Amino acid sequence: MWGSLQNEESETPFGEIWWLFHEKDCSSVLKDPVSGTETSVDTLVASGNLPGKSVYPILLKTLHTADRLSVQVHPGTDEGSLFKEETWIVLQAEADAWMMGGINSDRHYFLEFIRLGRAEEVLNRIGLKTGDIYHIPPGTVHSLGPGLEILEVQSNCNITYRLYDWGRTGTDGELRQLHLEMGIEAIDWGSGGRPVPAGKHGVIDNSALDICNYNIQYYKSQSEVDPPCGSLFFLVSGCLRIQEIEIYSPACLIADTNGGVFRLEGSGYIVEPGGK
Repeated sequence: MWGSLQNEESETPFGEIWWLFHEKDCSSVLKDPVSGTETSVDTLVASGNLPGKSVYPILLKTLHTADRLSVQVHPGTDEGSLFKEETWIVLQAEADAWMMGGINSDRHYFLEFIRLGRAEEVLNRIGLKTGDIYHIPPGTVHSLGPGLEILEVQSNCNITYRLYDWGRTGTDGELRQLHLEMGIEAIDWGSGGRPVPAGKHGVIDNSALDICNYNIQYYKSQSEVDPPCGSLFFLVSGCLRIQEIEIYSPACLIADTNGGVFRLEGSGYIVEPGGK
């Protein structure tokens, strides 16, 4: 309901593209750019040619917003098994674009303003420009506004708690479901649920980050790139060349245990499973 990406195959716009995903019962189809041979993320993880105990540990998306998203929080501040962090890289931002990040009230007042339908009054609003980067640790209260294209790197965990949805209804005409009990407990009240500024002009400030599940590096201009085995490369602009094959942005590649080198004439990000 908030998507902006038009597609000939759909009557309604898309809000997300999942460039690389792996769930228990399905995963991305992968195509060798030189030979054309096809395989899947699931097959390569199972054979040990990609990292992951049962699933590849990263989910890579782009978000395309025409309206504001619901206000959300992810689990992981406690000692439980669920853990989800994500990093937002602003690929394009219209004038006056914004995100919500953090709460300027305590738990009691936040719940009260949710019940009154006025939660935006106690949420922090952050202006966004192309190239801004924010890290969303577990427990961060966050939402995106309209007019944005975001590269979202995240832990491969599909659990999100919806705290507030601006009074919107679903396709059944009913108010969309909230997950207040679990969501309130998931908020990092010590930090006020605030996101972490992580860079400007598209360049990651790794010194500001404490990421558990992945590392991100920015590459730009003409250069040889040798992505680590098991890492992703997201091509933001320009093109890359693998032998005689040219691939144009936007595009996503993954390096298996054989690795490989390509020539970059543009910009993009290597995302490597791991972290501090």
